Amino acid sequence: MVFLLIFLIAILMILTIRIKIELKNFKFNSQNKKHLEKNYEIKITLFTFQKIPILKTKINSKKIEKIMSNEKIRNIIEKQGTKIIEDKGKIDKEIFKWIKKMNIELEEMNLKILIGTEDASITAFIIPIISTALAIFLSKKIKKCNDKQVFHINPVYINQNLINIEFSGIFQIKMIHIINMICLLNKRKRVDKNERTSNRGSYDYGYE
Repeated sequence: MVFLLIFLIAILMILTIRIKIELKNFKFNSQNKKHLEKNYEIKITLFTFQKIPILKTKINSKKIEKIMSNEKIRNIIEKQGTKIIEDKGKIDKEIFKWIKKMNIELEEMNLKILIGTEDASITAFIIPIISTALAIFLSKKIKKCNDKQVFHINPVYINQNLINIEFSGIFQIKMIHIINMICLLNKRKRVDKNERTSNRGSYDYGYE
């Protein structure tokens, strides 16, 4: 009985985990040799039962450089990146639909985007389209929106292709959503594997 109670509490703890991510000083400049500036910081906090913190960690450019200096880890990341590129055609509409339905609670956001192209008329045309699309996304896909969510998208008329992004924000996501995504991906892998096995069997019989 005690074991069952402990098991149920553990399950509840996992199912109620929320991941809070604070992103500070994220700056991307397409014209710089190193597009991403190094003074960014990512703070990740895990809460269970909605409010009880169980894990905190901070990530910055120094920690990432230290991790990437490990040859084994770097090779694993490179292999996974190559695999994702090779298998990108297998990611179907079902997964994209699920991602769109994911509820993200955005507590704070400060987003500034500067966009420029080689053609001033194209720049003037795409700015309102991007602004409208982002506004619709924030209003429909973000669960919590308030006055702390601010975004500015402005044109830059310099006859050059340019994208500058500055972002700071705090958002949360439920662990159950991530678990659902993992289950969906595993299910898709099993289906693909069974289809390949079935196809090989069909070809074998074809040569008899």
